[in-house]
Amino acid sequence: MNSIDFFTKETDTSLFILDVLSSVNYSVKVYGEPYAGSEAPDGFRFLSPIIIWDLDSFEKDNESSLSAIRKDNPDSQILAYTSNPDKFVNLPGKLYDIILSAESVRLHLMSKISKLKEIHSAKQIFRERMSHLVGKSKAVQDLRKIVERAILHRGPVLIQGESGVGKDLIARAIACVYDKFVTVNCSAIPDTLFESELFGHTRGAFTGAQNERIGLFEDANGGAIFLDEIGDMPLHAQVKLLRVIQNHEIRPIGANKTRHIDVRIIAATNRDLREEIREKKFREDLYYRLNVIPVQLSPLRERKEDIEDLANYFIRQYAPAGEPYTLSPAALQKLQSHSWPGNIRELENVIQRSLCFTDPGILEAGDLQIDEASAFQAAKPIANYEDFREKQLDEEREFLVAKIKEHNGSVSDTAESLGMLRTALYNRLARLGINVKNVRP
Repeated sequence: MNSIDFFTKETDTSLFILDVLSSVNYSVKVYGEPYAGSEAPDGFRFLSPIIIWDLDSFEKDNESSLSAIRKDNPDSQILAYTSNPDKFVNLPGKLYDIILSAESVRLHLMSKISKLKEIHSAKQIFRERMSHLVGKSKAVQDLRKIVERAILHRGPVLIQGESGVGKDLIARAIACVYDKFVTVNCSAIPDTLFESELFGHTRGAFTGAQNERIGLFEDANGGAIFLDEIGDMPLHAQVKLLRVIQNHEIRPIGANKTRHIDVRIIAATNRDLREEIREKKFREDLYYRLNVIPVQLSPLRERKEDIEDLANYFIRQYAPAGEPYTLSPAALQKLQSHSWPGNIRELENVIQRSLCFTDPGILEAGDLQIDEASAFQAAKPIANYEDFREKQLDEEREFLVAKIKEHNGSVSDTAESLGMLRTALYNRLARLGINVKNVRP
């Protein structure tokens, strides 16, 4: 990406810029006239990813030309400069990415071009990542805007949503500007190993520590770390994490000195952290430190208008090359009538399985195997009132467990949705033998 389009007339500053760029092997195409654009007789122009614009050379045409560039080449990054920035304070900021004085151009030209290249590359990666975020619902449109804003900031991000809604995908999109992306599954680390895994240890720090170990935070230094299932992090590790966020420092087990780190923290959970705080399972101060940029992902059942786009996306992903598949209206209706407790992950599984057992062509409703496990369960015969009563209790258990999962494990929110008192719901769960701690969202 070492090509640049330069709109300028010959001046001392433009000659200086050309000398600098030629010395670092940039290919520069110079235009001595304003941008013609797609409306001009010579037609559409494709410009380079980086554009330098001399505001003084085309004073009467600045706004119209820059607007045309934005329209025809929306991904190009524009560096504008002038001998007197005060003259152009009314020029809309959306028409350029960086504006400098001529003096600043001489001092900071290459660093600013490097920054524009980074932004351009990040946009390309972001577009590729966000192409996986399929759907036209308002929830998805709002989510795209939130992610775009989150990319530009350094603050911690907390992604919340049910299992299977794509929290990992969103984390990777937010971290697209970093070369490093380290994932930590907090639910998979034993309590006793958390500190060592996250922050490392020195040789001899504890029994069995025969070698020094670099922790995952230090491994992510200069990049982003994704703390998945943060709600499963034990309290003693939460204290350590809080200090990392506050001080940007870590101290490996057994070390005498702290080490500075520069890491973008992105956390995710399918739990209701406010409920966890009330139950003393999650630190309130850590919650507010993490929740600087909140991202809430809607379950698939709340945006069924996205199911068609998602299903077709997975068909394109998993269908063998040259073997076209399409959904029949009945198949689409079947997909849209399902509640999708497993969210997008479940839909992906259904489509992938259907393609394995169906010839190319139209996928009919019968080709979609949804809730396959229930097909193998024989119905229990009801011979007497006791059997009938037991069946009712089983259905009530299933209903309440599903509702608790729907509300990310929060008994308070579940009770409110059912119009019950929280204590009454707890009593009912106890009568039914349901331990809320064993109900995973």
